[in-house]
Amino acid sequence: MMNPEDYNWLSEHKNFLYVSTHFTKEEKQHLYDIYNRLTGENKKPNGCGRCVRTTINLIKHYFERYIAI
Repeated sequence: MMNPEDYNWLSEHKNFLYVSTHFTKEEKQHLYDIYNRLTGENKKPNGCGRCVRTTINLIKHYFERYIAI
């Protein structure tokens, strides 16, 4: 389940979830940190665009479920 800090950060950076955009190395790492907290995995950022999109889609799913609660 998403924690309030992650939800607030994602609310401020909502464009990452809904618009294909460029982000800094630190922002990408933060997204992967959120993903890892949600899934219990230890996934690391890499250069694979499809991997990043898959990661963001899962985060978006949890983000939207958090809104519904």
